[in-house]
Amino acid sequence: MTETLLIGVIGHVDHGKTSLVRALTGTDTDRLAEEKARGVSIVPGFAVLRVANGTGGTIDLVDLPGHERFVRAMISGA
Repeated sequence: MTETLLIGVIGHVDHGKTSLVRALTGTDTDRLAEEKARGVSIVPGFAVLRVANGTGGTIDLVDLPGHERFVRAMISGA
């Protein structure tokens, strides 16, 4: 049986949420050109971390926007 854990990565802007997810998974969750240009997540981004304990389990990470202007997008991901 494969187990999955879902974790929302939330916090204030510029505290390294996207960098943390990228370091853990190799996935850049900022996909939009505007996100890359501004250096701020605007929409939720998704990445999968494979668990190396023989179970085949995964940890699904949701990188949520941390700026007050994007709070609706953060809540939608939660």
